[in-house]
Amino acid sequence: MKRKYLSLGLALVMALTLCACGGGAVNGTSTGKEDGKLASGTWQQQETGDTDLLSYSAQDLTGPIPEDWTLPSDFKTGDKVRVEVSGDKILYGDIVDGGYLNGFTVAQYADGNLTTVYEFKKGVVRSWQQFFSPDGSKLAVAWAPSTDSTEWSITLVDLTTSGESTLKLPDMTFTYTQTDEETGESKEVTEAPTFLLLKWQDDKNLVVTASLAEYDSSKQPQTWVYTLP
Repeated sequence: MKRKYLSLGLALVMALTLCACGGGAVNGTSTGKEDGKLASGTWQQQETGDTDLLSYSAQDLTGPIPEDWTLPSDFKTGDKVRVEVSGDKILYGDIVDGGYLNGFTVAQYADGNLTTVYEFKKGVVRSWQQFFSPDGSKLAVAWAPSTDSTEWSITLVDLTTSGESTLKLPDMTFTYTQTDEETGESKEVTEAPTFLLLKWQDDKNLVVTASLAEYDSSKQPQTWVYTLP
């Protein structure tokens, strides 16, 4: 039986649909320096792919911002701003059509002021993903060059140094047999994942699931665990 990820929650319908309007590409770089220190970890594929897509999404996309924080008057809030707080750090970015971020900023809060510690402007990021590691010292970002691209990358950021690491991904393509319902002819098809989802298992391990938009027994989602060095 085929299943669609999009049936798992109305709240994620827009966020999980690849928006074909306008391309949504971002030209730019981040303020981090590529040092590669987090890229020497290990990958291990799990025997069963994770199909609980909702577990990869943040529960609150607009905060909550601590009540005792007095943010600068020009700080934007609301449904169109993605916010995530960890300790004294706040991540924020504008949500665009289809539930994407065209980059985001991480700032440190103190006494009513925000000091930028990191900016990501490499590509398009899905707004619903979880960013901070449990202890708040690192970020994990799954991104693509544009909203209609499946050229996935994962960037890890050490917020103590702003050092970036681009992970070398294992082979996450899907190869399966496709049969034409009219002619009965079959051919082998290889596809890149439509979705690349990630979440922190703990401060040392990152869970990554790759999936097509629809799957069945011949093309189940793939789940991998990346262990940081």
